[in-house]
Amino acid sequence: EKPVKEVKIKKQAEKKRKAEQAAQKEAASPKKSKQAEKPEKKSEKKTEKKADAKPKTKDCGNGVMADIIKEGEGQAAKNGQRVGMYYIGKLTNGKVFDKNTGGKPFWFRLGSGEVIRGWDKGILGMKKGGERRLTIPSNMAYGKRGAPPDIPPNATLIFDIRLVDFK
Repeated sequence: EKPVKEVKIKKQAEKKRKAEQAAQKEAASPKKSKQAEKPEKKSEKKTEKKADAKPKTKDCGNGVMADIIKEGEGQAAKNGQRVGMYYIGKLTNGKVFDKNTGGKPFWFRLGSGEVIRGWDKGILGMKKGGERRLTIPSNMAYGKRGAPPDIPPNATLIFDIRLVDFK
């Protein structure tokens, strides 16, 4: 039994010696000032707040989901009205397949089938200046046929959209 105790004592002594060496190295290295630590804490809090401020998600029906980025102001767009949009269309892997982000907005009559059904569902009720991220399942977009060469069959589409105006 004596050798077992000696081994334990040696291990404890070794741990203590390593801890003391680490403490000496830490004391010798330059320390961060308290002021340098504070901005890190503040930026961490800001990041946490941004992460907490997730957009509100609206179920627009038939699997179309809208993350409401910005609500917009005034009256809501209704079926039958002409709406002017800026947008970026992406696949779920992030590849952009279409966009209109400046110049003349893309105009169409809401609810009349001039665009994919997911747009008619996802834009209905938006206000001027409103911004949304639409997630549109394939059955509300181009379905089994896709839109070659950019949109494969059965593709879920993501659109970042902004309602510029409606009449």
